[in-house]
Amino acid sequence: MIAAAVKIAPIALAFALMAPVAAHAAAPAAAAPAAATAAAPTVKVETLTAGEGAKPSAEDYVLVAYKGMLKDGTVFDQSDATPMAVADVVPGFAQGLVQMQRGGSYRLTIPAALGYGAEGSGPIPPNSDLVFEVQLIDWKTHAEFEQMMAAVQAQQQAGQQGAPAGQPAAQQPKQ
Repeated sequence: MIAAAVKIAPIALAFALMAPVAAHAAAPAAAAPAAATAAAPTVKVETLTAGEGAKPSAEDYVLVAYKGMLKDGTVFDQSDATPMAVADVVPGFAQGLVQMQRGGSYRLTIPAALGYGAEGSGPIPPNSDLVFEVQLIDWKTHAEFEQMMAAVQAQQQAGQQGAPAGQPAAQQPKQ
């Protein structure tokens, strides 16, 4: 529900997020013009439990546990550990993610314009403000993620090349 279109294999991302993480430097946010800031809808980010370290950028990949609710408390989605690209989620969720620190827990209040807007999505009615309780479990920079994906692909290719000639790399049991 959160990811608009997941472009990565969740298992590979979860694998990539399990490796130790070096210190990250967060990119500074560009300042918006004063007039645009006053009129634009904003995401409210409440810190429930403080995290530590740098914050992910819009180009990074995160592993989060979350519960998504309508303003009346109706739960529409939840997950214990979901990998996702920050760029692949609704704008309000992305704006909240880049304000979080590893290990922290947060409550995001997202106005409809930064959520699913006038269209809605599945159990989310049109023009609904959203509330998310989110724990940022871990995150990787885009470069770290690309390195991990290359390592996973190399490992998969090496496994396929190691199969005897004429034999498939992995045989599935017949049912």
